[in-house]
Amino acid sequence: MKSPRNALVLLVLLGVLAGEGCVPLATSRLTLPAGQTVVRDQLVVHSDFRLTASHRLIEELAARRIDLKNRLGVPLSDEPIHVYLFEDANRFEAFVRLYYPEFPPRRAYFLETDTRLEVYAQWGDRVAEDLRHEVTHGYLHSVVPNLPLWLDEGLAEYFEVPRGSRGLNRRHLAELVGRLQLGQWEPDLKRLEAFDRPFDMTQDDYAEAWAWAHFLLESSPDHGRVLHEYFLALRRHGSAEPISERLSRCLAEPEAALVEHVERTAAGADLWPASQGDGAASVGT
Repeated sequence: MKSPRNALVLLVLLGVLAGEGCVPLATSRLTLPAGQTVVRDQLVVHSDFRLTASHRLIEELAARRIDLKNRLGVPLSDEPIHVYLFEDANRFEAFVRLYYPEFPPRRAYFLETDTRLEVYAQWGDRVAEDLRHEVTHGYLHSVVPNLPLWLDEGLAEYFEVPRGSRGLNRRHLAELVGRLQLGQWEPDLKRLEAFDRPFDMTQDDYAEAWAWAHFLLESSPDHGRVLHEYFLALRRHGSAEPISERLSRCLAEPEAALVEHVERTAAGADLWPASQGDGAASVGT
């Protein structure tokens, strides 16, 4: 795989699908943004437009680093995360198409090599959401080895929403509620744990990965401890017993508990139809 510097040995990426189409640009222009560099804690932000260290988006991304430490019980790292911001969408798309032609179209990407953590993103209306997601990958990969794909993506979906939202990703929640109403969703954590290539995960899989992350962090302190202990084992040993096995020891039916959590969360977010007699969600047992 061609790269401006070196070959990738690991790729983790996610972002909402962007529109296709690209205006051809001179190859000499297809370089990484380098006009300005802003350093803030782990973040090294490169852009071809003016961006200050006190910009509210950089402030939020820096604060998200502390959020991960507090919510996940992981330590802070000083490993740089290089963030490249393309102001021009056509240049961004042409750059990705030239150097990473196998990538599907996205607004942002996270990449990890043996020696470097990088985020590429186009500056647009949804750049805050995109950067919260991709930078979360960077923070996680700087402190947790061998993070399973489903959990990596589920946590990125949890943390991509604005601070103070307690990880409530309304887009995914609405999708899962709709599938529940149609009888088209049966969660299966072991199936998610089998994924090891980002390209194989569908939007439905991302939604379920978010739901499990939200369940672990928001449903019960006991479930939060399952996640904390899992991260501790990964950091100590490089591998750990799957979360599905850990949950099965404290829950008789983890999948049923997840459905109940989604229903309750949807009711609290006014995303469940109030046609259940008293207006409450229909909760599984």
